[in-house]
Amino acid sequence: MQELISPSQSEQLILLVSGVLLIGGTLYGAKLLGARGVLLGAIGPLVFGLWQGHKWITRYDPQTEYFGLDKVWVLLLEIVLFVALGAAAGIVWKKLVHREVR
Repeated sequence: MQELISPSQSEQLILLVSGVLLIGGTLYGAKLLGARGVLLGAIGPLVFGLWQGHKWITRYDPQTEYFGLDKVWVLLLEIVLFVALGAAAGIVWKKLVHREVR
């Protein structure tokens, strides 16, 4: 059975999305929030870094027979990481927007 999207295609897609988020987030953030809004551009590299971490933790290694997709702790770690990063991003966003309004 063949995948719908190959690993190289997914890597290219993530690079494209990260680049668009980096440039678009920076430009939109600068327009919306001024100099502090440039921090929105950090979303692109964050997505790329999270993708690389996901690929590493869910990898298959035939020598050690490590397969990350069949481990519950991998799923729990990713859930905790994404929830924590989302909460932190929300707090930072709220502080930046609240500071700009004053």
